[in-house]
Amino acid sequence: MDNQTNISSEFIQKTAKILKTLGHPNRIKIVEFLETGEKTVGEIQRELDMEQPIVSQHLKVMNDRGMVTHRKEGTHYFYSLSNNFIIKILNSMNDVQEKPDSGE
Repeated sequence: MDNQTNISSEFIQKTAKILKTLGHPNRIKIVEFLETGEKTVGEIQRELDMEQPIVSQHLKVMNDRGMVTHRKEGTHYFYSLSNNFIIKILNSMNDVQEKPDSGE
């Protein structure tokens, strides 16, 4: 092939990290829930019917990888998406999934 793609290895590494982070169903659920705005750990736990330590573990991974941010107010931590582009990624994945079903 003469046409080589000019994708940097840095881009490839960052993209792989994001996709790997989104590779867990609970993390996708968290992203979708945070799409409507900032939430506490307790709100996420109740909405998604998950144990608090599991929610906290997923949020830590997502925070470490730059997908969510948080702030502390009193004893509560409030989490939000660091960038709404994550929602665009999920919407694109949904579009890709629907295309074979529609015959495109």
